[in-house]
Amino acid sequence: MTGKREVVVLRAPDTMSSNTDLATVDTRPYFEQVLRYGSSQRLIDSERLAAIRREGAKGVVQLASFFGTANLRPELEAARTRLVTLVSLALESASGGKLGPAAELLRQKSLLSLSKAGADALRALLRLPEDLILEPPHAVPQVEKQMLSLWTLDEPMTHARYQEERNRRENLLAQHELSYWLAGKLGVGRKELQMNESCEAVINSALLVLFVEKKPKKLFSAGQFMELHALACRKRKHDFPALDEWSKEAPPALAGALREAQENFLDNILPALRRYPAADFIPREDVGALASVFFFNNSGLDELTHHDQETEDTWRKITGGKGEHPDVMCTVLLMVATRLEPRPALRKKDAVSILENFRSAGFDEAAVAEFIHRVVPFQYQSDVRHLWAEDLGPEARVELNDEDEDHVLAYLHETCRATYKLH
Repeated sequence: MTGKREVVVLRAPDTMSSNTDLATVDTRPYFEQVLRYGSSQRLIDSERLAAIRREGAKGVVQLASFFGTANLRPELEAARTRLVTLVSLALESASGGKLGPAAELLRQKSLLSLSKAGADALRALLRLPEDLILEPPHAVPQVEKQMLSLWTLDEPMTHARYQEERNRRENLLAQHELSYWLAGKLGVGRKELQMNESCEAVINSALLVLFVEKKPKKLFSAGQFMELHALACRKRKHDFPALDEWSKEAPPALAGALREAQENFLDNILPALRRYPAADFIPREDVGALASVFFFNNSGLDELTHHDQETEDTWRKITGGKGEHPDVMCTVLLMVATRLEPRPALRKKDAVSILENFRSAGFDEAAVAEFIHRVVPFQYQSDVRHLWAEDLGPEARVELNDEDEDHVLAYLHETCRATYKLH
């Protein structure tokens, strides 16, 4: 069959007549399919058809007034489309797409009540999350009218599209609720997460704790992440010791989302942890691709360092509070690399000791790596690691191998924060 199927369309009242006409067109919204079917099957008699005309005219005017004005023909035409969209959605949702039950519903319910049911379905859709970002609760009316306008006219919401969007948003809701549930079990409340945090990051952080710790109690700060990263890299058994017990308490609706999250962690997150250094996952000013993988619970920590106070005090003491200065960093790194007690400024005897220790045993790379990991604040670690591996370390090896001691002392004087004078 190649011929077009005829349909019945409810026309909006024009500005010259209060009558609502029935006409045939090629495209049939579900409401019109039901209306035609109900008429042909004598489920909708002439009396009900007349009532539908009256209800349609009233509904068109109400919708035109709600979205604009009922005094302009274009607004009335738009309102007719809106009414058909809303009634179609209500009928198909309630009947499961079966024309018989839908026609019976159209016989019993007024167009106004069906239109309201369609609008309520769209409003319920708006209350579901549209992405994976955890935000504070917002007033739906702020966006409601705009979205209802879009979904009833510019992009009419068919039942198939409505079902697809509802399924998508319900899956997102499960991710939101899983984030809140896991974080709540680890001592973080909803309000602390509703700051545009990512569901994926919160879930990944909770699963990292559950993967590493047998008795997990709380989420981690950026400073504490370093140790968890190391433990995760060393662990060989791919399990979550406490999660089986936790799962018994989880809402049944979260079971699928939790299972998928565990699979994603083992298949994608864990390999990334083992491939990249911990510092790559910690947010800094130069945010990288991995900086959004985890959520860091930094409440109660210093906003600048997010580091344990004891470690921060050690860093400040070693650097004299000038740890962000390159010459101080160079001083500290060269002293650590040559097995000296690090200090913020280089005395001449320190310079001589650096030279002697280097010529005796070279640089202690393990000591440098451990110092960066344990003492350097996380926001500097990537830069300090790069400074040592790509700049200071290779250059210093060449310069300290020079046979001219005066040249070496001059190099250290220029590179470090030196307190001695050159002759």
